[in-house]
Amino acid sequence: MDEFAILERIQRRVLWLSTWMVHHANFVRPNPDGTKVGGHQASSSSIVGLLTALYFHALRPDDLVAVKPHAAPAFYAIQYLRGRLPKTALAELRSFGGLQAYPSRRRNPAIVDLSTGSMGLGAVQATFCALGSRYLADHFGVTGTGRVIVMVGDAELDEGNVWEALGEEAVRGLGRVLWIVDVNRQALDRVVPDSRTRQLGALFSACGWRVIELRWGGKLEALFRQRDGERLRRRLEAMSNAEYQRLLRQPAGALRKALVGDAGRKIDKALDRLLGRLGDPEVAALVADLGGHDLRLIAAALDAAGGERGRPTVILAHTIKGWGLPLAGDPLNHTALLTPAQVDELRASLGIARGAEWDGFAPGSAEAELVRRLPPLFTPPAAAPPRADVPAALDETYPTESSTQEAFGRVLGALARLPVADAIVTVSADVAVTTHLAGWINRKGVYFPAAKPNPFADLPQAMQWKESPAGQHIELGIAEHNLFLLLGALGLTRELSGVTLLPIGTLYDPFVPRGLDALYHALYSGARFVVAATPSGVSLSPEGGAHQSVITPGIGVALPAIAYFEPAFAREVEWILLDALAGLAGGTGESLYLRLSTKPVDQSLAPPPSAEYRERVLRGGYRLVDARGEPAWDPEANGVHLFAAGAMVTEAVEAGRLLGERGVLANVFVVTSPDRLYRGLRSPRPYLEELVSADEEGVPVVSVLDGHSHALAFIGAALGVPQLPLGVDDFGQSGARADLYRHYGIDAAAIARAGATLLGA
Repeated sequence: MDEFAILERIQRRVLWLSTWMVHHANFVRPNPDGTKVGGHQASSSSIVGLLTALYFHALRPDDLVAVKPHAAPAFYAIQYLRGRLPKTALAELRSFGGLQAYPSRRRNPAIVDLSTGSMGLGAVQATFCALGSRYLADHFGVTGTGRVIVMVGDAELDEGNVWEALGEEAVRGLGRVLWIVDVNRQALDRVVPDSRTRQLGALFSACGWRVIELRWGGKLEALFRQRDGERLRRRLEAMSNAEYQRLLRQPAGALRKALVGDAGRKIDKALDRLLGRLGDPEVAALVADLGGHDLRLIAAALDAAGGERGRPTVILAHTIKGWGLPLAGDPLNHTALLTPAQVDELRASLGIARGAEWDGFAPGSAEAELVRRLPPLFTPPAAAPPRADVPAALDETYPTESSTQEAFGRVLGALARLPVADAIVTVSADVAVTTHLAGWINRKGVYFPAAKPNPFADLPQAMQWKESPAGQHIELGIAEHNLFLLLGALGLTRELSGVTLLPIGTLYDPFVPRGLDALYHALYSGARFVVAATPSGVSLSPEGGAHQSVITPGIGVALPAIAYFEPAFAREVEWILLDALAGLAGGTGESLYLRLSTKPVDQSLAPPPSAEYRERVLRGGYRLVDARGEPAWDPEANGVHLFAAGAMVTEAVEAGRLLGERGVLANVFVVTSPDRLYRGLRSPRPYLEELVSADEEGVPVVSVLDGHSHALAFIGAALGVPQLPLGVDDFGQSGARADLYRHYGIDAAAIARAGATLLGA
């Protein structure tokens, strides 16, 4: 049997299974709470031909695939037909512990190469995985012919982060990247604007991509070659997306009339003659004959794309949303579900016997034999052995006055001299200089897939910009989404390639929220990396509110799968960063969000280095000033706890001194990780209760940090005592640091007043 005849039968089975899965989840499976389960039948059906040709004709064993999220049921159906999912799994679509609504490496890692679900984000992170593969080839000799294949819907390309990524220079040379765009002309609520559809090819071309367009199917193209056939082509290609969608919903006879002269248009006699040779059903079938449903054309395009080496390729495949279903072309079909009667009609048209709804290919059938001959799909490599060369501490000295941002640069500089540096790759969104990466870059260079000349090489510069395949810093444009998605890609190399990288990304802390969606996606995908964000809070006072971060501590506490730390002293930066890198190297640790400051801090205030000090720093905090030994200490009368994070520790120490002048004795606690302290509350014995001894019950709390006060506001409730949380709860502004601290109520005097207020002193 002809390959494409077999693929056609496979396509019909994929269409049925994807439709039935959603139907079963919504109408057959028990649903005690009555919530609509959903499942996107129309979005799945538009891409079944593309998925069929890809998975049953074109894929190689080392290809990675990111499937458009709304096609998840079709993807799961194919995984079942390829023998990677049991039949029982299909019945658990969108159920607890079952197949996720959208492809997820975190929840269904055995079958999902790359997570998608947040529009635009999965596509870009997948593309950056190809850049990560190129980096591994240049640095570790990890070679292969595998491609990264990204399948997206046309409306998904409305997301601006897509074009931010495709505009990156390094992406232009990634010949192993293939995008397949499902151009079904429909978004969630509307028909896609005509301008967008017509721009796509030009936009990809402008980004240096090879563009292959599958607009019309083979049967329609054959008609175009007949006499007056070009008139039909011009008619179809001149009409708007909305008009074309309306054609798909017209009864067969009305469709013919609409084509030759509708809405007052003069009848095109030549076009009328051309179509007059065809019956109404034939005309309807031809109008719906699009390239994205023609398996021969799709296969040929995939084969052509497979030969491209010097640049990425995009296939613009025109399809019909809802193809093969009663709701085909309906502009509101995105969330629509087939009725039970419609499912029965589809069952009959596809020849599915009752009781055989979940059947795959019969043993010995042509479909089963084709599957048997296919090469295997991507299988993750064996787990990489943990690296054991990340030190627990460094032989590094720090200036007496030093900011945590400066300490971060010194730690990287020290690491650059050690063997573990080979695994470190830094990334920055055009802020390498101002986030203290210069020393690292001078030693390790800038990564680019092809060597570039440095016109400034003969001039003295604080930072030498030498770009080559040997570099270990990747510089991006001012695009925080790109930063987090590239970190997500680099943080998956262990799982996808068997090589462990230790990615460290730097950005301005105020701009973490700008890329928050991408950061969330990167973490959700299972990637592990380090984010060093600086400067934090209002401490960089002259820069003003646009460059001062207020809400980021709350983000750090709330984000899953990433530990938020805000150290006070240089040695703490060292320990926290090394501990995080050791976790990444071992494959078990979580990501790190390191919130740093440009405020110089007197390092003599820090305790002497010790194993206990380090342990407490990593657990989330420690007692810096202990008032319990004072002769006048009375926890029921004159004691107060001051909890401070990061740069505010010096203010808290000074506040303790001011309180002492008023007869109030203050314990000063350094909170190195509000996140760790908060999460620790779920433990049988919370670490916070270890920090505060039993004989201090009832001592009130003042908390302070250079950010929104709510990030530490849980401490009093956790200890069961009154608390006044201090922080920056409004937009920042320009000014001297002392003026801003006083204005926002986080200077030493304000902290002392809060402590006195709690005691009624």
